[in-house]
Amino acid sequence: MKFSQSLAALACAIVLPLSAFAQTKQVSGGEATQTAPVKQTTSAPIVRTKTSKPTKGVVVSLLTFKRVNGQEAGAMANKNALGLMVGSRIIYVVKADGSSAGDDLARLADAPVGVVGKMMSRGGMTVMLADMIETMK
Repeated sequence: MKFSQSLAALACAIVLPLSAFAQTKQVSGGEATQTAPVKQTTSAPIVRTKTSKPTKGVVVSLLTFKRVNGQEAGAMANKNALGLMVGSRIIYVVKADGSSAGDDLARLADAPVGVVGKMMSRGGMTVMLADMIETMK
């Protein structure tokens, strides 16, 4: 399995809300069922924060962890391997529908990029569900 595929799989595992999974149990004396949320079994909790101000950073390759310009990012065959570096922290950016934002990051890679959305962290991995991606001045 390639690194970018495993990174995308980890991002999907963080992005899927755990509360959507529910177990069904029978109530005695009738056919009615009720659902109860499944308890989280991992030791690291998911930390969710909503950003109203843009998170400003530069586009980096997740394969080399180095900054890329627009030409290098556009030439990458696998644009899922792009992320946003904010200070020393690297954030994997996905669109609100769950698809990769690599094409948007590749298009805007020549300038600093600002992303507004919901950030989730678990076990050192940070994923941002982007509502808006644009260049910053």
